[in-house]
Amino acid sequence: MQFKTAWFLALIGLAWLDRSASAQTLSQVYGDSLTKQAQTLYIKGIAGMTTFDSEAAGSKETRTTTETEFGGWMGESRVVGLKVNHAYHDVPFELNQSHSRSAMTDVRLQARVWFLQPSIGVSLTEWDVTGAEGPTVGIFATGINAGLGLVMNLHQGLVFHADLMRVQSLRTFDKLDQGAELGDREDVDTHFAFDLTERILDFVVGYRMRSYTLTREEITFKETSQGAYVGLRLGYYF
Repeated sequence: MQFKTAWFLALIGLAWLDRSASAQTLSQVYGDSLTKQAQTLYIKGIAGMTTFDSEAAGSKETRTTTETEFGGWMGESRVVGLKVNHAYHDVPFELNQSHSRSAMTDVRLQARVWFLQPSIGVSLTEWDVTGAEGPTVGIFATGINAGLGLVMNLHQGLVFHADLMRVQSLRTFDKLDQGAELGDREDVDTHFAFDLTERILDFVVGYRMRSYTLTREEITFKETSQGAYVGLRLGYYF
């Protein structure tokens, strides 16, 4: 009799745990639009037309660019997250035959505080510029970043994102031994996310701006890029 009672209680306990887990999963998937954005794991890919204005290359050019981002949110309420953004741009400047290659990776630890998303992290930058007479810039730099995001639910299935990040350069390694130093970088991003499916797929459309400086032989070069983009965001809850 005691054995049967123990089995009965065990079955009730398992049913209650399964119901709780199911309720938690449903709350993650079927919550409001802001909750849906805090997925356990996601990846986002974007593509667009970006205009590069480079004083180091001495020219201006518009090119098709792509960027990728992946990350996720942790914990039962998913208020702490981590994301990694990587941008690689290979830009030939046709006006003066210069060529710029840059790779920027930002790792950001972030939090959800109502509709705000503060973040801190580390950044890596590699940048090479070649002119008609040979290499003119060749650096690798490390730094720390801090940012603040804004997320607003405009309508069911429509969310507005805005994000400002500043990267403070800590150390620059000059591969050409010219004493070059990378300055601070500022990134501004705004985009709208539309639900393509109720659970895991969003369509995004936005605009991004980026600016930073390079100092070499007491001369400061300003670099800017900006442009509109579209993309997809695929996420999963578990």
